[in-house]
Amino acid sequence: MPGRRRALAGLGVAVLALGLVITAALVWVTAHDYNRSEHRLLSLETQLTADAIVAADPLYVEDHLGGAVNLAAATDGDVAVFRKAMSGSVGANGSFAAASLWHVTAGAPRLVTTVGSGSLLAASQAAVLIRRAETSTTFLVTELTGPHALQIAYAEAASGPGGSFVAFAEQSLPVSRRISVPSNSPLSQLNLAVYLGRSQSAAALLETDSTVPLPLRGTTSTSTIPFGNTMLTIATSPRSALSGPIPQVLPWAIAAGGVLLTLLAVLATERLIRRRDEAARLSEQATNLYMEQRTVAETLQHALLPQVIPAIPGLEIAVRYRSAAERADIGGDWYDVVPLDEDSFVFVIGDVSGHDLRAATVMASLHYACRAYALEGHPPAVILSRLRRMLDVTRDGHVATVLCGLAEVKAHRVTLANAGHLPPLVAGDTDAGYPPVKPGPPIGIPQHGAPEPAVITIPARGLLLAYTDGLIERRDETLDAGMKRLADAVAGTSLSLDDLLDSTIAGLPGDEPFDDVALIGLRWLT
Repeated sequence: MPGRRRALAGLGVAVLALGLVITAALVWVTAHDYNRSEHRLLSLETQLTADAIVAADPLYVEDHLGGAVNLAAATDGDVAVFRKAMSGSVGANGSFAAASLWHVTAGAPRLVTTVGSGSLLAASQAAVLIRRAETSTTFLVTELTGPHALQIAYAEAASGPGGSFVAFAEQSLPVSRRISVPSNSPLSQLNLAVYLGRSQSAAALLETDSTVPLPLRGTTSTSTIPFGNTMLTIATSPRSALSGPIPQVLPWAIAAGGVLLTLLAVLATERLIRRRDEAARLSEQATNLYMEQRTVAETLQHALLPQVIPAIPGLEIAVRYRSAAERADIGGDWYDVVPLDEDSFVFVIGDVSGHDLRAATVMASLHYACRAYALEGHPPAVILSRLRRMLDVTRDGHVATVLCGLAEVKAHRVTLANAGHLPPLVAGDTDAGYPPVKPGPPIGIPQHGAPEPAVITIPARGLLLAYTDGLIERRDETLDAGMKRLADAVAGTSLSLDDLLDSTIAGLPGDEPFDDVALIGLRWLT
């Protein structure tokens, strides 16, 4: 029992562990799917941003700055042509804060003209940048810094009849490098940082709208795109759930719901365990009460039966009583052996209907009345006739079957009277059978006149076995089949009388009979 209790207590722990494992698995799967979906959407948004920059900034530089320097080279550095070509892209009309045209000669580059104002290009930087731009296959990109300004500069070269020319344009950047994104822009959901080159260092940062410290951490996506002689690195992270609020809170909802359901399951399991323990306790109490009641019933039953079987010269007598396995009430089966003299005695066996205290009371009355009538010297038929005065089924609610016999030992003669009882079994050395004894109605059923007696002769060293119906009754067969089985078991047996009665009882189906069994065995010794 302690081991079972520990096993049942462990059941609640197992339910808790299983529920938490299942909840954790569901949370992990849901969170994993959410994160994968966020990464996918973020990568898509980053790629779209990169595509937009590719379609705008490099083309803008190529179209405006490249177009202007090509026109200037073709016109041998015509100032008016260059200024007109750049007028739409410098100042309020374009993206460039200032632009200049340089003529590349064998010596230092010569400034041809400028457009706009606020140039940060120093003379010391100009020669180096222009020489680099002259040899570059694409436009040159660099940063220019001043005391209170920051610009990104572009330089592109072109050759013409008059030699090589380089167009230089400067684009202003906010000193803080921060930009504002309209709330209706797709980028408003993202923290965006654009770096010049591959590094995501503070020095390489061009612009950002991020509300979190840089470089970006957590769920991020990065894309690099060619930009002149270098490249741009675009880094993004989501400001809110890109797939919507429901997928974001779903793992937490599953976690909360799973924990709640697990706790409810544990509580239900604990309640079932307690109810099972209570049921087991009540069952144990009921079993104990049943066994106590059965023990009391058996004790009372045996107290009503003869405590000592008399010794009859020339005769071996054995009796047995077994109570029903399925009943805890006292039954109505009884037997008795009443000696009259050294050579004769009266034996009686009976069965009162029902299993209750009233049946036991009727049994006791009939039992002691039989003994009294036998001691008065009445024959079996008269004994049964007088018993009928004591019991009425309509009044008492019970009937009784009774077999009464007067045995004369030396004469091997038995006079029988039967009130609705099963006939006795008589066995010789080789065979066994049931002598014809005409039964009258059971005691409690009115009858006119005395029952018809029958006289039988017992063979030498013969056996008479009187019994109640519990010995031969089976739920799945007739009484005739049970009587045949009993006769086959007794015929030709060499067992002692005690062993024979024990083996007969042991041959009952299951561990015990389902009805009370009473047995009287009489064996003549000569």
